[in-house]
Amino acid sequence: MSTTTSSMRTILPHLESALKSFQSSESKFRIVRSINPSASSPPSPKTLFILDSSFNPPSKAHLALAKSALHSSSTKQHQSPFRLLLLFSTHNADKAPSAASFPQRLALMTIFAEDLLKDLQSSASHGDYVLPTVDIGLTTAPYYTDKSSAISKEGIEHYPDSPKHVHLLGFDTITRFFAAKYYPNFSPPLSALNPYFDEGHQLRVTLRPSDEYGTVKSQQEFVDQLARGDMEADGGRREWASQIEVVHAEEGVGVSSTKVRTAAKKQDWAEVQHLCTEGVGRAVMDNTIYENDDRGAKMA
Repeated sequence: MSTTTSSMRTILPHLESALKSFQSSESKFRIVRSINPSASSPPSPKTLFILDSSFNPPSKAHLALAKSALHSSSTKQHQSPFRLLLLFSTHNADKAPSAASFPQRLALMTIFAEDLLKDLQSSASHGDYVLPTVDIGLTTAPYYTDKSSAISKEGIEHYPDSPKHVHLLGFDTITRFFAAKYYPNFSPPLSALNPYFDEGHQLRVTLRPSDEYGTVKSQQEFVDQLARGDMEADGGRREWASQIEVVHAEEGVGVSSTKVRTAAKKQDWAEVQHLCTEGVGRAVMDNTIYENDDRGAKMA
């Protein structure tokens, strides 16, 4: 598996073509590339870990979330075989993408997947991690429930055994997941989540202290509110709490893509390499992807 900068230039034409084909279709989900660590065909997964992000660019925060989920101590409670889906939503594709173009992000996701598998490989011999096939996927669905539905229906070729979905989330994302305002067409609003949880899908939420979201204890309280039935008035069912796994952040989770873009704009390549995996950091530097990003703000 190569993570050289030439690999980005090599794979971009294919990814550009795949993106255009997807955007011109009526599909809501499609896999555009798969990285298989084994020479044999990957088995049909029973558990699909899903890391859904803007990947602008992928950082060590993404690495930490993926590695945490794929650690042997975490996978024991899930049915094998496992697979990891890196999912990028294009539902804002009618707007001009900021900084990295969509094909560039898909290329960075591919390089990140290769970096991740190399990282896992170094520890897999000791039985610490599982080595899954990593898929690079596109979706037009705006919400997690819709995304999982699209994956189940249109990903049947890759996931024929209807695997359980485990979305890997940060605390900021789970607050949006359970925000009633996002489901105005449902009464009560959180009844929109019934199909997701009825299918047995799960959430894996990583907590870490932050200025915006408070202490880990206060974040845990949010999940506890669901378990107590405090969200029942909006349609949130207390039994859903059993399908939410809460874990504490490991090193790297506090890294943000905003920091990477800001460092790249300053051409602080040592910082970029510190915040990203090796291949992604090199690709960001050599392809000057963020040279026009002078805002240092979170982007789509």
